[in-house]
Amino acid sequence: MKKTFSLILITISLLAASQAMAQTEVTSASATKEKGYTVINPGEPIVIYKYVHAAHSPKEAEKYAAKYFFTTSSSDVLKELTKANLKKEFPENHPFHDALDANFKEDKELIKYDEFHKMYKLNWIIKNNTN
Repeated sequence: MKKTFSLILITISLLAASQAMAQTEVTSASATKEKGYTVINPGEPIVIYKYVHAAHSPKEAEKYAAKYFFTTSSSDVLKELTKANLKKEFPENHPFHDALDANFKEDKELIKYDEFHKMYKLNWIIKNNTN
């Protein structure tokens, strides 16, 4: 009986926590330096944000790798920078999907800078693969 009650309490707590997290969307307006966000490419079609967790000690800083997010002109809600999320953001742009797959094997490569074109490679690709 105790185990069942404990399991129910844990389930309710997890559901409440997931709902609270879903309600706290980060937007381009709320993603400030004070909250750990930095815009790394202002003015480009896909704006990339770098989030660094404010660790309390140097040892803890290693636990929290930087995370990257993006916004587009159609949505100011920050989304995690992944190929899957980019494809969802541009669902009808199949040439862009193909170019993403051809140029980036892993999500961590999406933040590569194109020295020749002086812009992030991701934005060069969207610029050249627009429907």
